[in-house]
Amino acid sequence: MSVFLGVDGGGTGCRAIVGDLEGNHLGYGKSGPANIMTGYSSAVSNIVEACRKAVADAGLSVDELSTASVYLGLAGANIGDYARDMKEALPFRRCRIETDAMMALQGAIGDADGVVAVIGTGSVFVYRKKGITRTAGGWGFTVGDLGSGSRLGRSLLQETLLSFDGIIEGSGLTRYVLSEFENDPQTIVEYAHTAKPGEFGKFAPLIFEHAKIDDPIAMTILQDAVSDVEATLDAILANCNQQLCMLGGLGEKYSKLIGERFTSIICDPIGDSASGALSLAVRNFSQHREYDVV
Repeated sequence: MSVFLGVDGGGTGCRAIVGDLEGNHLGYGKSGPANIMTGYSSAVSNIVEACRKAVADAGLSVDELSTASVYLGLAGANIGDYARDMKEALPFRRCRIETDAMMALQGAIGDADGVVAVIGTGSVFVYRKKGITRTAGGWGFTVGDLGSGSRLGRSLLQETLLSFDGIIEGSGLTRYVLSEFENDPQTIVEYAHTAKPGEFGKFAPLIFEHAKIDDPIAMTILQDAVSDVEATLDAILANCNQQLCMLGGLGEKYSKLIGERFTSIICDPIGDSASGALSLAVRNFSQHREYDVV
């Protein structure tokens, strides 16, 4: 039996789908984060774990992985040599690695033209027009990923420290965050020094919750983030304005906050990133051709 897998790996988790030659979904698997730039070793383990679970869910032997054809969309694959190194570390017979953004585009709109905004732990915007695909963002939360959960969380910790120092007026939100760190700002600094994107991102829901009750700090952080998202969409939609899908853990939340010029072209995705990866696996590997990482 020819076994194909599609894998979607991001800063929060990794999902895998097993399918057959016709693209039928046979099994699913989930595991932990798989951003290959911020956690390479754990990403390898989590990718394999998700694939093992998917194969088991399909009622197949895990030995099938050694002969499987796998298409992977991974956060961080657009930076340096991480993707090429990852290919050597994985136990699959054939695999191709691209960014998770490409899988999101394929899953959401298939082969059509359009834009997807993927906003979760990180953020990236990708569009296709007349067969040409381009991305904006996706550079990691240290210097990019505007509007992402990790950037929101980092901003909240920053504002909490500023309020503690009396530089800005605090709010119910900053007081709550400070209490979570036992009212010790040094603990916040120590946390931030080693925190990964997902650990910053876990504070993002607090911002949306407190913005609903007009917390001034939450509203300021969120307004700035919405402006960043809108500025990116304005730049992209100048080139491609057919349809827009808002994806990721925060995509739906932003879809209710951005301007009407964007909401008027929002459409529902036809599938998710993992299903997009599976369709590409079947398309690219059905003839058993060898592929290198791109």
